[in-house]
Amino acid sequence: MSALKRYRLCLMLSIVLNLVVGLWIFVSPDTFTSLLGQPDAVPSTWPRHWGAQLWAINFLYLPGYRDPRTHRWPNWCGIGIRIGFALFFFSQGDGFVPMGIYDGISGLILLGTYLQVLQSADKQTG
Repeated sequence: MSALKRYRLCLMLSIVLNLVVGLWIFVSPDTFTSLLGQPDAVPSTWPRHWGAQLWAINFLYLPGYRDPRTHRWPNWCGIGIRIGFALFFFSQGDGFVPMGIYDGISGLILLGTYLQVLQSADKQTG
């Protein structure tokens, strides 16, 4: 499998998982918060808003998915956002640690596979 295909597979898996989580949070925020050992969300507007934002953010990754060599900005932002949120979730402790692990692993996998895409692109042009 080429570096480009491997990166696209990892990015698409990440996007799909985020869309599933975003929909879950939007439709049933209390189920999501109880899974993390958090109290029910009051008002439920806030987590629903977060679920909808998760959808919006993930659609912004699509140009980087389509052509990651040309559209580097969405890819770097996506990697940075995931790692940044992982650090944030870890700093919150309690039930947020699983979210930190999820975002952290996702960010590191995307970073590793994206660096391979860029290295293969440099070899082709150099």
